[in-house]
Amino acid sequence: MKIAQLVPPIVPTPPKLYGGTERVASMLTEELVSRGHKVTLFATGDSKTHAKLRYLVKEATGIGSCSHLLNMAQVYSAYREADEFDIIHNHAGFFGIASSKFISRPTVTTMHNDYLLPKFPEFHFFRNATNFVFISKKQEKRMHGLRSAGVVYNATDTDEYTFSPDKEDYLLFLGNCYKHKGPDIAIRVAKRLGMKLIITGKYDPGRQEAWFMKNVAPHVDGKRIIFRKLIPFEEKLDLYQHARCVLFPIRWEEPFGLVMIESMACGTPVVAFGKGSVPEIIKHGETGFIADDYRQFLAYVKRAHEINPRACRRWVKRKFSIEVMADSYERVYRRILKSRR
Repeated sequence: MKIAQLVPPIVPTPPKLYGGTERVASMLTEELVSRGHKVTLFATGDSKTHAKLRYLVKEATGIGSCSHLLNMAQVYSAYREADEFDIIHNHAGFFGIASSKFISRPTVTTMHNDYLLPKFPEFHFFRNATNFVFISKKQEKRMHGLRSAGVVYNATDTDEYTFSPDKEDYLLFLGNCYKHKGPDIAIRVAKRLGMKLIITGKYDPGRQEAWFMKNVAPHVDGKRIIFRKLIPFEEKLDLYQHARCVLFPIRWEEPFGLVMIESMACGTPVVAFGKGSVPEIIKHGETGFIADDYRQFLAYVKRAHEINPRACRRWVKRKFSIEVMADSYERVYRRILKSRR
């Protein structure tokens, strides 16, 4: 198949630091190339790939600095060459969805985030604009009414996220340091249990930064509560491998959550609230714990040592490997092309 993969011009593909969408798109692209498909990646000029690379922006603009106009131009640069491909896979969000209505080639859009919801006025206008792939069953259910091409779980590179059975006595929180992710709850848990907590991630300028400064920053002392903004991969891997457990105290319907599978790939269990995709990703009692409330969350963190690190690793390799994800997308592509013929 001749396949185009389209990502936003925000960070390189794969990302050097933060960028879950670009990481997934990169893994899929490289695996499809290895399987003999003719793949073109529309990304930034500083991206690394074995596919044919086309770019509008020579260097990634950076998180929080990419304009809507530049995002639209990136999509247009790919879609104007649509006739070169059998199928175009959009990872660029709403701009790619909107433009899909105006090209003749079939498109697939992975819903890496909640770009469309039934409460949005444009939901019904774009419901059939593209073939929507959802990253969890819960997300597909919440977006009922969109033209679904099925559910494909995200993957992680188990050659990159390597295993360690050796754990130390600290808790770990990774991700966007904003209210819906619950870093303040992680702090509360660590203080209640008298344990060290390491927080690493990002917050965007504006409301996220203001919330972080009010609810997280005052608790950071560099000893018991430690914050590191964006860290190199090697340092993040070390933290994953040796944490007692990863805390995932989300307050929203998380569509997926790469943090969970990256942690389990390293042999580290996850304790999470059971919102969004969490019950589909964590195998309760075997690869982590799913809590209904704060009191239960505390109790499960105390029991994290009961989880077998090797069970976490086996689970990820069976359910969330690159090969499994690529198999699923190949089926999606072939089914769409067959239906058009």
